[in-house]
Amino acid sequence: MPKSAVVGPASRRRGQPQPAELPDVVEGQIAELCRDLAVEAKRIHQLQQQADELQRVIRQWAGQPGAHSCRDIS
Repeated sequence: MPKSAVVGPASRRRGQPQPAELPDVVEGQIAELCRDLAVEAKRIHQLQQQADELQRVIRQWAGQPGAHSCRDIS
């Protein structure tokens, strides 16, 4: 019999959450995803600022007035 077909108390003792614990597990995973997304959003904002600054410096160096930021493109 395949292991996946074996269901019983032994499989629950190995760390699988009980049905009553599932909402807490899911909420924990959602909270973790939200934290990860916040970190990524902050990093994207930092990269956007760096790109805008680099674009400004390159345009100044090239002597092109009236710089548009990367944000104007999208």
